[in-house]
Amino acid sequence: MKINKILLLIALGIAALAGYGFFAANGDEAYRLVITFGSGISLFVCLAGLIAVTTPGRGSSANIKVLSAVFFILLLVENLIFTFVPFRIAPYVIVTGILLLVYVLIGYAVGKALENG
Repeated sequence: MKINKILLLIALGIAALAGYGFFAANGDEAYRLVITFGSGISLFVCLAGLIAVTTPGRGSSANIKVLSAVFFILLLVENLIFTFVPFRIAPYVIVTGILLLVYVLIGYAVGKALENG
């Protein structure tokens, strides 16, 4: 697996702008910094896998990109729901953390399977 540094910076910029969008959409809510950083970090991780990671094989790269796209959309929808529905911080952190860890776990398993055969 290789990581393209320029595309990684682009992913960081897109995620930072998305995080700012969630910051602006939350107005004067007390939890706006939590959702700003939570959405920025989670979307960055998925975008990095989507646009910055390449693998030697064509099919193996597609597996990681599809996985990243699915979780990017899932996390984007989850963040939009938490932006427009009143919530407490604990459920947001738990749901976002579980989704992000499941993404990393599946991505790791796909990467190991591609290395081994």
